[in-house]
Amino acid sequence: MMPPLSPAMADYVQSAKAGIESMEFIDDLIREYLLFRGFKSTLQTLEDDLLKDQDKGFHADKIVDELLAMATELRVDDLLKYWEYLSFRFFSHLSPKYHRTTQMFEKRMIRLFLVSAIKANERRRVRQFLDVHGHTLGKQGGDWIPWLAIEYFEDPASRSEFEVYFSDKWHASLRTSLIDFIQTIFPAMAVPRIMLFDKERREREELQRKVKFYESQLNGETRIKSLETVACATSLVEDHIGSVDIVRNPAVKTADVAGLPTAVSAEDDSAVISQSLGVIQTDEPPSLLKISREDIFLEHNSAISLAKFSVTGDLIASYDDESILKVWSPDPLSSAPKLKNELDFTVNAMAWDRKHAHLLYLYDEDGYIHTLNTNSNLLSRNLVFEKRYQWIQSMRASSVSSTLLTVCSSKPENTSDLLLKIWDANASKTLASKRLNVPVESQGISASLNHNGNLAVLAYSTGLVRLFDTRSFETIAKIDTKQHDVCSVEFSLDEDSVMAVTEDGRLTQWSLRNDTSMLAESILGIGTASDRGALAADSRLDGSRVAFTPDRESVVVAPRDQCLVFNIDSAAMTDATRRHKDLVLCIDYAADRSLSASEDGTIRVAQYRKV
Repeated sequence: MMPPLSPAMADYVQSAKAGIESMEFIDDLIREYLLFRGFKSTLQTLEDDLLKDQDKGFHADKIVDELLAMATELRVDDLLKYWEYLSFRFFSHLSPKYHRTTQMFEKRMIRLFLVSAIKANERRRVRQFLDVHGHTLGKQGGDWIPWLAIEYFEDPASRSEFEVYFSDKWHASLRTSLIDFIQTIFPAMAVPRIMLFDKERREREELQRKVKFYESQLNGETRIKSLETVACATSLVEDHIGSVDIVRNPAVKTADVAGLPTAVSAEDDSAVISQSLGVIQTDEPPSLLKISREDIFLEHNSAISLAKFSVTGDLIASYDDESILKVWSPDPLSSAPKLKNELDFTVNAMAWDRKHAHLLYLYDEDGYIHTLNTNSNLLSRNLVFEKRYQWIQSMRASSVSSTLLTVCSSKPENTSDLLLKIWDANASKTLASKRLNVPVESQGISASLNHNGNLAVLAYSTGLVRLFDTRSFETIAKIDTKQHDVCSVEFSLDEDSVMAVTEDGRLTQWSLRNDTSMLAESILGIGTASDRGALAADSRLDGSRVAFTPDRESVVVAPRDQCLVFNIDSAAMTDATRRHKDLVLCIDYAADRSLSASEDGTIRVAQYRKV
């Protein structure tokens, strides 16, 4: 049984329903916009498409009435064709556990046609239909067997096998249940943002109320004066902060506060404040990442192979070796949904939609992509199967649209032959694909997208880095790093360069300009990177155990049973999480949080601050 919706889930579903129910209003808005822009030919195309709209404006009652009319009017070919369209458009994307429901409704529609033909004394239409489809129905066996002979019964309505189907009550029940089923599907879809206008309006109003509330709380409070209005920084601190205790850390050097002058010129504000407060002087680089809080969660009973933060970092999706998928919040006070699903397929890759924060994509071992709507816990399936390239190596979601980049190989351990695909999650179709191969055998590959998804970078384990345009699928640049164990790659913040991490902890940065030269090189302290043989097997990194922070100032790695945090500029380790009992299998970073998932079924979540 589906768990009750949380307030956040119920809010989304309600907003999606409001958008679907307001479809005609949204169509009018689009018409008005097209007229305003002078796009008359586009407007005419829209009108033509609306006349042929098989979705009936997402009105479930109109769709069902159309189906019932085709059955009762004995237009069986139209009925089967329309049902096939609905199956492709909606039903085929549902999780396999809903297939029995869709098959049940298909069976009832066919029986409605047969009953309607008998009532209309059109038994020859029954014979024509069974001549074509009787063999298929007969193979299903069970309660279909009597229906294959329904035309030969003098009064089928009097027989127990058919009696209920001839009643008006059954007809009304079919209409009601089918409408309810289709109405359940629509709000669970990833609807366009324009259809969530009511949700965004209410969120905006809520934010405005909060702003007014906080402004009212600030009324009457003393405002901190600007530095120019005070005689010296000491009085500024005393008036508005009070006494300041200087924290002395034995690991850093502190300034001699007693030796500071009592008055300083106001020409250098920063110098005034530093000398007045006795700011700690340190040899460490600026903006170090430190752990301020760390929690451990016992969500699973077996090894966790995949774990990902949502875009905001509020939710975690985790998947274990027992095919248990959980979606949960590390914040105990959160009202976010907590879901648990025992899947009937194996998940090999996972990615959150960066645009629709409630959508999670799962890539299974058969090459299907499943979409989990965490607002409704509805799982749909989309076919992207490639018979030859069935081994998923990387799946990345665009930050600005609901598109996915999938990188698949023809063999699990040889990534020299790849297939790249850009997949539109909303339309459930492939936008583009390209085959890439390299002459040298590669044992692994990592991928990353830039901020708008227009550029992708691929890094082979052989050290080859390839940059290409996802719109044209043309290779823009190639870099031979000559490092034969590259396991992770990421764009720099300005996207003028890429950073690559090797299995033994070597961090390099490469220019994406014409010279494609190395800009920097350092060694992370995970082992003896200069001596490959000295690094233990469980200390060697892979792509799932490397995560760059969004500001690209730090990188988090998990060589063994804990996360290590390194400053990229200095390669100095700034902090480390507590250890798991077993090896860490995957990590992630989002919204100043890192997670590490272990073989022991635990997940550690660390909160960071900059110092």
